Amino acid sequence: MKLGFDGVFAVLALLTVVLISASCYFEEWMYKQLPNFNYFWTVACAELAVFTVASVAGAVATGTLGAPRKAPFAKYVLQATVMAVYAAIAKIAYKYLNYATGTVLRSTKLVFVMAISVAWLGRTYSRWDYAAAVGMIVSVACFGLGEAHADKGSDHTWGYVLSLLGLGLAALQTNMADNAMRDHGATSLENMLYVNGLGFWIVLVFASVVDGKAAIDYMLHTEHALGLLIARSLTFYLGAFAFTELTRHSGATPATSVATARKALTVMLSFVAFPDDKPFSGWFLGGILTFIAAIGLELKSRIEKKRR
Repeated sequence: MKLGFDGVFAVLALLTVVLISASCYFEEWMYKQLPNFNYFWTVACAELAVFTVASVAGAVATGTLGAPRKAPFAKYVLQATVMAVYAAIAKIAYKYLNYATGTVLRSTKLVFVMAISVAWLGRTYSRWDYAAAVGMIVSVACFGLGEAHADKGSDHTWGYVLSLLGLGLAALQTNMADNAMRDHGATSLENMLYVNGLGFWIVLVFASVVDGKAAIDYMLHTEHALGLLIARSLTFYLGAFAFTELTRHSGATPATSVATARKALTVMLSFVAFPDDKPFSGWFLGGILTFIAAIGLELKSRIEKKRR
C-alpha cells in the first residue's frame, strides 16, 4: 500500500517526535532517577558509537567508503575534538540543572550559531532570527529564576557555565561543518563519517580515563542502567535519522515545524514525568510560553527564507 506524500510525512513526523521524545525520557530517567549516576562520558561514548556504526554503514551502502576526502583531515580532527568535548559537557551540565532547564538552554544554540556565523563566515540573518534569539535568552532567564526559586539551597552556576560552554562549542562545530561542506565541497555523509568516527575514539579515551571501569560495573550491576543507556542511544539515532528523512522528503520548513513541536513536547513531558526537581511556578510558565514563542519565530524565519 502506497502512503502518498502526506502519508509519508505523517509517518516520518510521528517517528521523529516519538523517538526523540523517548530518547529524552530515557536520558532524564538515567540522569535523575538512577542512584549516584555520574558517567556522562560513557553516555556520550555510547551515543557516538551508534552514530559511527551508522555512518560507516551509510558509506558502505553508497559505495563512498574509502573515497577521496574533500575537506582537510586536520579540520576533521579539530571538528571531532570540539564535538566530542561538547557532547560530554552538555550532558555533565544536567548534574546541576533540571532537565527542562537544560533542554531550553540547549535550544539556544541558535544564538551562538548566529554569533559565530556572522563573525567568522559573514552570514546574514533576518529580523525573525534575531527576535527568536532574544526570545530564547528571555526563556532561559525565566527557567533559571524558576529553578532558583524552586531549589534555593542549591548552586546551579556550574550547570549554566557548562551549558553555555557546550553551546559555544556546538555552534563552533556547526559552523566548522558548514565550512567543510560549503567551502570544501564535502558531502554530509563524509562529514558525519569522519567527525563521528574520530569523535568516538576521542570520547572513548576520555571515558576510559574519567569514568573508567567503574562505569562498566555501574552499567552492569545497577538496575535499568544498561537498558536505559542502550535505549537512549538507539532512539536518539533513529529519531535523528527519521528527522533527516523527513527533511529530505518534505523540506526544511515542515521538518522544522515538527522539530518545534518536539522541543515543546520534551519540556512538557519533563514536567509531567519527573516533577520532583521542578515544582511548577509562574517563572516556569513564563519560560515555557516564551520558549514556544521563540521557536515559533525561528520557524517563521525559515518560512520567510523559503518564500524568497
